[in-house]
Amino acid sequence: MNIHTPGGGRVVALSPGPDDLFVVTTVAGRKVSLHTVEQFGHALKLAEAAAIRMAPVPVTIKVLSVTLREAQRFGLIPSDLGEDETLGDDAGRRKFVIRTLWDIVRNTNQAKPRADALDMLKELGELT
Repeated sequence: MNIHTPGGGRVVALSPGPDDLFVVTTVAGRKVSLHTVEQFGHALKLAEAAAIRMAPVPVTIKVLSVTLREAQRFGLIPSDLGEDETLGDDAGRRKFVIRTLWDIVRNTNQAKPRADALDMLKELGELT
């Protein structure tokens, strides 16, 4: 998707794929923001507003959707995430994941994320 803005700027965006978790916005090859994939539309609006504000200097802002592995490979998220954690940290993360999955089940209108969240809740023993 290409959005041309007044002043010669543009926003180039790649829509999220099925495995994408994050949205990375870059200006001149530098990361300026990182959002969850659910915030893709918001990230796109922010990028368009930034391109308009930067006029009359023409700028290209890229909005890219990436997987967890890609985010780690690009150095956006630590590759050793979670290595130094204790059992207490693990239990807290489990509660957070379960709460987030239930939020997806309750609040999303999209069939695939909802089905994936339900499958994960089953795997975690939260559904019978």
